[in-house]
Amino acid sequence: MEEYQQLYRRARGFAAIGDLSPIYLWEENAAKRIYKVSPTAKIIIMLRDPVVRAHSYYLMHLRIGGESALSFKEALRRDSTRNKSSWFTSWQYVEAGLYSAQVRRYLDVFGRDQVLIRLFDDLAKDPERLFAGIARHIGVDPTLFGGADLSEAYNTFKAPRFALAYRIARSAPVKKLRQKVMPRSAQKWLKSSPFLYRTKKPPLDDESRQLLQKTYDPDISCLEEMLGRKLPELRKSWV
Repeated sequence: MEEYQQLYRRARGFAAIGDLSPIYLWEENAAKRIYKVSPTAKIIIMLRDPVVRAHSYYLMHLRIGGESALSFKEALRRDSTRNKSSWFTSWQYVEAGLYSAQVRRYLDVFGRDQVLIRLFDDLAKDPERLFAGIARHIGVDPTLFGGADLSEAYNTFKAPRFALAYRIARSAPVKKLRQKVMPRSAQKWLKSSPFLYRTKKPPLDDESRQLLQKTYDPDISCLEEMLGRKLPELRKSWV
């Protein structure tokens, strides 16, 4: 606990401080552990169309060199054979999108008043309104988000053309050397160079889409019943 709190050693005087990780939603004991040290914590859960989420997570692993040249279908098949006991022994492509049990854990532990559930579509459509709602939920002034620059998209897709070279370039010694000897303009160019990265997203194939839709449909229905509202945004990409 003491070691974890050191992450916030510079946060004295702030009205609210927080932590962010998708693992906390998936991990079965996280809600109880958070409650044990902070029973008044305000929880924010953002949900996305689980089919798109699974494919997006695959694209992220392509971007960081974690899936090499595997297709999405092959990545799903390989992940299904991995040990599911930890977030780090498997990518949880399918499991992380089964939201109903994950959300229920937080509702049961913290109660509905302390859990704010929002959708990724809320962020895409009206981020100012989303942030204002989050601010009210955590007890800070909503106007603090008024000047935020929301024009730039972060973590847009790119995949290294040369996986081995990418891993070497991302190693700590090489990264430190690069930052020391290269001007920032050159570093920025390296991060987006078409010679080094592919920017065309691999498509979501129909077989994987149908498999995921069949898997997620009853779970979304369960979530809708639990929350007492329809969630068409979680089926937005379905055909």
